[in-house]
Amino acid sequence: MMYDKQVEDKTAYFFEVYGALPRAGPGDDASTEKAFRMMNGVPEKPMILDIGCGPGKQTLVLARISGGRIIALDNHRPFLERVEADARALGLSARIKTVLQDMKTMDFAPGTFDVIWSEGALYQMGFAAGLRACRPLLKAGGSIGLTELVWLTDDRSSEAVKWAWDYADMKDVKDNLALFEACGYEVDGHFTLPASSWIDSYYGPMRARIRELRETCRDKAAAREVLDAAQAEIEGFEKCSTELGYEFFVARRTE
Repeated sequence: MMYDKQVEDKTAYFFEVYGALPRAGPGDDASTEKAFRMMNGVPEKPMILDIGCGPGKQTLVLARISGGRIIALDNHRPFLERVEADARALGLSARIKTVLQDMKTMDFAPGTFDVIWSEGALYQMGFAAGLRACRPLLKAGGSIGLTELVWLTDDRSSEAVKWAWDYADMKDVKDNLALFEACGYEVDGHFTLPASSWIDSYYGPMRARIRELRETCRDKAAAREVLDAAQAEIEGFEKCSTELGYEFFVARRTE
């Protein structure tokens, strides 16, 4: 097999952009806390699994507000190192354990968790497949909190369709609610993440990172390609932000 140095370089620059951000996707601390407070029947010190935790902003919020123990799972070691460093700085190390593992190969025992969490990550398994995979890991009546990219309108512009082209399984809120029921959950509540979760919390730092790397990597073709794609992602979302977004779903396992 021919060695493709450009592919390797693009992957490296991808992580130079996205791996350095405060969050691995849209979100904010207030939304994480709001979703957790919507859960019913969570024990005083729950056992929580955070799937695809990324750099762990929501992991730290959950540790702070839940009083429980958290397993933070991701397949990118540098993200887990950031979680560990931040947990140490905040005095939360005793309650956060990191696990380097692909979500598609999770091997936890059935009924291990009171709560399963995943902000903007479970789609990597396929959202329906992810819901089915999580259910047996929950204790009876256990809760799940997830964000998922959804259509917010039936009137979809060509810009919105183009922006979401690689997520063919994207649904609207109503169809996702039906999916939860079909996969063995009862939805306790849901809400759309505010635009600030994208523009300020996620794309703001990304813009700054793009500007920084354009200065230091201006002679690197692979870097320019990655940076142009990241810039196009931001500009594309700004054109269709009222048509799609992340919905936070909170549900319980039914028996």
